[in-house]
Amino acid sequence: MAFGFGLLTGPAGVGGAAAPDDGKLRIICFGAHPDDCELQAGGVAAMWAAKGHKVKFVSTTNGDIGHWRDAGGPLAKRRKAEVEAAARILGITVEVLDIHDGEILPTLENRRLITRLIREWQADVVIGPRINDYHPDHRYTGMLVQDSAYMVVVPNVAPDTPPLRKNPVYLYFQDRFQKPQPFQPDIVVAIDEVWA
Repeated sequence: MAFGFGLLTGPAGVGGAAAPDDGKLRIICFGAHPDDCELQAGGVAAMWAAKGHKVKFVSTTNGDIGHWRDAGGPLAKRRKAEVEAAARILGITVEVLDIHDGEILPTLENRRLITRLIREWQADVVIGPRINDYHPDHRYTGMLVQDSAYMVVVPNVAPDTPPLRKNPVYLYFQDRFQKPQPFQPDIVVAIDEVWA
């Protein structure tokens, strides 16, 4: 089994916060819904966590309408509990933002929020969806992550959180979309050692 990534580049940083130099990576993954990161990167996250790297999954919505039968607060609570249980199994950290399913938008407020989360995690690697996804929550999450690629090193953007000293590596989750551009992995990571 393998996991593929696409590459997005960003500017180099100056000054600001730096991750500990212990040889371990700090990786943050953004998905639109509770379970998106787990389905897209659960295997590679488990492998990286087992090697001592720090991994965090962030769901940009609470998933409160993404079910054919259930909705609202009880569904959001259940989905949060499910990803928290998955995080314990994978050996990672998880955060679910309290934005309603179907309502994440690429606003200035949300761009600052994503920028802060990346800075607070002191990320070396950031992973998110591509912006050509069919689902608006996925697409807008991808936009917010892509827009943060520049902002995480700019001191006067979200000045309440110190900027990163260096820009993280930004990667896209693998997808099957063919338009406007088919996904072509730049990096493929074998996860056989954790695939059961």
